[in-house]
Amino acid sequence: MRRFSDSGRFQWCAAAQPPAAGLLVLALLAASLSAQSRPEGPAAEDGQAPGPSLELVNLDLLDSRDGFAIPPDSRYLPGERVHVYFQIKGYHVGAADRILLRYELDALDPDGRRFYTPFSGGYDTELAPQDENWMPVVRYSPRIPDHAGAGTYVVQISVHDVLAGESLDAEVPIHVEGEFVERSDRLVVRDFRFSRAEHGDPLPSAEFGPGDEIWARFFITGYEIRENNTFNVESDAWVVDAEGKRLFAFQSSSEEGRPFYARLWLPARLRLDLSSNVGPGQYTVVLRLRDRVAGVEATQRYSFRVR
Repeated sequence: MRRFSDSGRFQWCAAAQPPAAGLLVLALLAASLSAQSRPEGPAAEDGQAPGPSLELVNLDLLDSRDGFAIPPDSRYLPGERVHVYFQIKGYHVGAADRILLRYELDALDPDGRRFYTPFSGGYDTELAPQDENWMPVVRYSPRIPDHAGAGTYVVQISVHDVLAGESLDAEVPIHVEGEFVERSDRLVVRDFRFSRAEHGDPLPSAEFGPGDEIWARFFITGYEIRENNTFNVESDAWVVDAEGKRLFAFQSSSEEGRPFYARLWLPARLRLDLSSNVGPGQYTVVLRLRDRVAGVEATQRYSFRVR
């Protein structure tokens, strides 16, 4: 065996790059955009009878911030930006033709954890005669994290008509196609897969010949995440023969940070070039993980054969 070049050594996978704007895959099942209104207090502050009930109209996902509506069951990839659009109808017009609206939007993952900064605002203005049918517009464009897992995310919407004492809530489901990595309560490697190319299909049997290129992809999870989503994980890897003799070691790798959206797993990969005169037999990749936050270690082994 021989050691591979620096460009192929054990390393963390680079963060996925966002696809081109507007790239969407349509799903087969539709999802609804629903809204429910609720009274919050007395009628209008000026004593007038309340107007039409608060309503969100043209509640859509768009292909860009000022673009066109797309199907509500569209699929997104990690790194893409979601564009939510709606208008507010049925608000109360008070004295001096004044309206007073407040809105709040939040972006949550399937477990209810915030994946993007919330957005709030409002309209406090006096309407002109020509504004009789005017409907305020709200836009929100959260970005799906590069390390987002697969699942149904949601944008929560809350609109308050202060003068009418009425509020309206809605949810917009966001379907994300990402990796699914099983959670763990201890430091562990998940989904270790040998292949013959960097993005090749997993091999049903890890068997190679002299001169072959070996790739492996896997995920690390179960490390501790503390305040401000702080994590710190290190790893070493080496190869041993059937007798347990260490043939060589890969360069150590590590990743740490405090991301806005917690990293529940880390993607990793390694590459090994077999020399043309490598002997037949069984060899093993040994992975040693260290969680620097929790102060724990774990070791796992994955074997392959050379013909």
